[in-house]
Amino acid sequence: MHRIALNGANRGRLRPSFFFLLALLCGAAQAQQPVYRCGQEYTNTPSEPARCERLGTQAVTVIPGTRVQATPAAPAVQPAGQGPARLEAAGQRQRDEMARAIVLAELDKARQRHTALLQDQQKAKGKPDDGSFKAALDRAQRDIDSLQRELDRRPAASAQP
Repeated sequence: MHRIALNGANRGRLRPSFFFLLALLCGAAQAQQPVYRCGQEYTNTPSEPARCERLGTQAVTVIPGTRVQATPAAPAVQPAGQGPARLEAAGQRQRDEMARAIVLAELDKARQRHTALLQDQQKAKGKPDDGSFKAALDRAQRDIDSLQRELDRRPAASAQP
C-alpha cells in the first residue's frame, strides 16, 4: 500500500491513483447502506429504527422509455395526378361516399318509421293514449333532424374533385 500511495519521485506526495481508489472504495461503501421502510417512507437513516423494516438489497430495474418515431422526410414533388397522394384522395373519397350512402339509408328508414307512426296514430284516434305515440313521433323526428344535419355536414359526391 505504501508503494501505491506514495510517488517515488516526490517523497511525501500522494499519487492520483490513490485518490481514485479512495473514491472508489467510498462509493462502494455508500452503495451498501441499508434501506428501511417506515410506513410509507423509505429512508437510509430512520428516526426510530425499531419501528422500521430493513429492506434487502435489490437489483436496479431499468425500464426503457418509448422511442419517438422519426417523422419521414417530406416526399419529393411529384407530377400532378400521380403518386400516393392521389391514391389516398381516391380512397378517402370512396370512404366519404360510403358514409354518405349509409347516412342516407338511415335517413330513409327514419322517415319510414315516422310515417308508420303517424299512420298508427291516425288509426288509434279516439282510443285512450298514454303518450307513447307522441314520444315515439318526437324521437323519430329528432332522428330525422340529426341525420339531416349529418348529411348537410358531408359534402355531396359530385362536389368533390
